[in-house]
Amino acid sequence: MEVKKKMLDVLGVSSAALCTIHCLLLPFLALIPFSWRHNHWIDLSLALLGLAVVYQLANKERSNKLLFWLWFSIMLVLGSVIVTIFTTYHSQLIYLGSFGLILGHIINYKSSIKSKNF
Repeated sequence: MEVKKKMLDVLGVSSAALCTIHCLLLPFLALIPFSWRHNHWIDLSLALLGLAVVYQLANKERSNKLLFWLWFSIMLVLGSVIVTIFTTYHSQLIYLGSFGLILGHIINYKSSIKSKNF
């Protein structure tokens, strides 16, 4: 059971890092003279993957501070994605949410190693 929690943290860090890389590189990809268009489905799929990971961890994690941090971060990401889908504005809060998810998953991963819960 704890191995699954460890893997959820790895998946959470990976998806948040992919989201951050995607958001940071997108403006540079628009400079390439290929008809590159921003695909909102990529944003939405990464946000939903992050939501699924946070939801699964919420059933296993007991630290209220860490859970608040993870839920707050994923809501920033989801809110930014929703704003981007319905408007042309790309909210900068998505970066804060992604970094918050990465930090929260790393903290959770390290605390599970310290307590030998995996």
